Amino acid sequence: MATQINQKSYYTRAVKALLDTNESLPAKSIYSVVLGSSPNRVLQHWAVRPEKAKNLLKSNQPSFRTTEIGRAIKKSLSLLEEVPQKNKLIYILTDRDKNGWNEEEFSSISETTSHTFNIVDFSEMKHGINKAAVEHTEVQQEFLSTSRVIRVKVKIANLSQLKPVNKLKVSLWINGKEQAEGTLDIPTNSSTEKEFSFPLQSNNPINGEVRIEDDSLLKDNLRFFSYQPDQTIKTLVVDGDPNTVEHQSETFYLERALNPFTSSLSNIELTLSTLAELSKRNLFDYSVIILCNVHNLPFGYEQELEKFVLRGGALFVTLGNQVDAKFYNEKLGNILPVFLKSVHQVAKNDEPFRFLIKPSKHPVLKVFKERTLEEMKSIEFQSIYSVEARENSKFTTPIVFSNKLPALIESTTGKGKVILFVSSIDRDWNNFPIQPTFLPWVQRWIKYSARGLDSLIQKKLLVGEPFDWKNPPKNGKAYIVAPEGKIIAPSYVGGNITFKKTYTPGVYQLYRSSRTPNLESETSIPAHLPYGAEPAGSFTVNIDPTESHSTKISNEEINNLLPKANIIFSNGYQKLNLNKTNAGIPLSTYFVMLVGAMLLLEGWLVRNE
Repeated sequence: MATQINQKSYYTRAVKALLDTNESLPAKSIYSVVLGSSPNRVLQHWAVRPEKAKNLLKSNQPSFRTTEIGRAIKKSLSLLEEVPQKNKLIYILTDRDKNGWNEEEFSSISETTSHTFNIVDFSEMKHGINKAAVEHTEVQQEFLSTSRVIRVKVKIANLSQLKPVNKLKVSLWINGKEQAEGTLDIPTNSSTEKEFSFPLQSNNPINGEVRIEDDSLLKDNLRFFSYQPDQTIKTLVVDGDPNTVEHQSETFYLERALNPFTSSLSNIELTLSTLAELSKRNLFDYSVIILCNVHNLPFGYEQELEKFVLRGGALFVTLGNQVDAKFYNEKLGNILPVFLKSVHQVAKNDEPFRFLIKPSKHPVLKVFKERTLEEMKSIEFQSIYSVEARENSKFTTPIVFSNKLPALIESTTGKGKVILFVSSIDRDWNNFPIQPTFLPWVQRWIKYSARGLDSLIQKKLLVGEPFDWKNPPKNGKAYIVAPEGKIIAPSYVGGNITFKKTYTPGVYQLYRSSRTPNLESETSIPAHLPYGAEPAGSFTVNIDPTESHSTKISNEEINNLLPKANIIFSNGYQKLNLNKTNAGIPLSTYFVMLVGAMLLLEGWLVRNE
C-alpha cells in the first residue's frame, strides 16, 4: 500500500534503498530477498551478483496484503540452512507496526542462536498521520416506502488515541459517479456510523465505494461494495396445514394478502410450498421465508434456516394447532429468541384477546392512523401462544395484547430479521385475515423484513482470501474480470471454481459464456470477453481494516518474541556501521527503506559470507 512520504510512497523508496544496498554488498557475499506479505515468498533466491535482483525489484509492485513477520522469519531460516557459510545474517526492514508481529507465528521458531537479526526501523521516516479508515459497509434495499430505496451504512474509525476527528469528509460513489456526501465527527480512538440513501432507478447491479478525505495511508480511505437490487421480494410460504378445500388451507388468506391481484402491485413474488416439498427448495433463492403453522422441520433443516437468516434472509413464523412447541424450543434456539410456553384459549362467553392499540413510531406501524387503529381494536383472537424469553436473548415486542402478552416479536440474527406472530395466520384462531387492515399490515411486515441476501453477488472478501464459486456455469466457460480490467479464465476443480488471486481491492465481475471452449483457449488469457458472455454476478475485495492501526512494537517485545536470538536494533535513515565479522569482511550498508503498514515491500535481506 502506497503510504505517502512527501508525495512519494514508502514502496518507491524501499525499492531504491534495496537496489542501493545490493550494489554495495561486499565481495564474497551471497544474498536472498524475502517478501513478508501473506503469503510469504522468495523474491530473489541466493545470488552473488546484485544486479540479478534489479529487474525483479523494479517490476515488483506495492501489495495490499497483510504482513506476517513470523512466517517470513521461518522462511528466511529455511533459506539459511541451504548454504554452507558460517556467518549468517538477517536484516529485517520494517516500520514496526505491531499488527505484523503475530505472537502465534513466533511460537514455532526455535533455532535462532546461530544467526544475527538486524531490525532496521523506518518508522521515523513517516510524515503525517493515518487519522481515519473506512472499516465496513453494509447495503440494504428497502421496499417499505412507496419508491424503492437503497441504504448504505458505513463505519469509519478514528485511529488517533489522542484527539477526535472533526468534520471528516465522507462521500458515496455509485457506478463511478458521486451520489452523496457529508461530514462526520468521530471521538478519540472509536468508530462512528453514517447512513446514505438514494432512490433506486433501475434493477441493474450497483458497484460503489465509500471514500473519506486523504491522509498518510491512502488505501484505507475507501471501501468497495457491490449489490444486486431485487425487482421483487421473492417469498417462500410454507403451508403447515394444507387442505384440499382451498379456503381452508393455512395460507389461503396470506396468499391473497401478499399478492392480491398481481405481483407488480405488491412487489412480492410468492412461491407456495408444503412441508414435504421444503427440503427440495433452495432457501437462498428467496428473501423471505414464512412458516405457517408448521409442525416441525426436516432433520437438520434448522441449520439451513439459521444460515439463511445470518446472511440477511427474513424469517416470518406464524403459529397454530399443528405446531410442535417442543421442537421449536429445542431446535430453533439459535433463531427464535423466546420459548413457546402454552396455548391460551378464550373460554366460551369470555372476552377475546385484542391488540393493545396506540400510536407507534415503528417503521411498519407508524403509517396506521386513527381510523385504522380503531378498526384494529375490533380484531378478535380466540387462541394465542404465550412466550418466555431465552437467556441473554434480545428482541422487541412492537405489538402486544391488551393483557400485555406479546402479540408479535421482532429480533435480529446476523444480517437477517426474525418475526414471530403468536397466533395463526388463518381464521382458526382469530378473525384478523378477514379484516381490511390485514392486507396492508402483513404486506408491510414482509417488506420491512426483506433486506436482501449476502449471496454470491454480494460476497465480501479481504485481500488474499479465495473466492469459491460453488455453482459455476456448466457446459460452458466462466470468466472473472479483475478491478484493473484483466480477464481471467479460472480453472474448474471438481466442478467448482476457487479463485485465489484476490490481491487487488475492488469489484470483481463474474461472467458466463454458453460457448464450450476449445483446448487452446482453456489455458489462454483472453483479451476480450467472448461474444455473448453474460453477467453472472460479482464479489468485492477490500483491505483488512486491522492493518490501519499502527501501534508500534517495542524492542522489549521483539526480544520476547525471539528470546534466544542475537538482535541488533538500528534506524533505517542512518548509516549502519557494524563490527567486522569473523571472516574479516566489514559490513557498511546504507538503508533508506520502510516496510509499509500493509506490506508495501516487507524486505528481508538474508546474507551469508
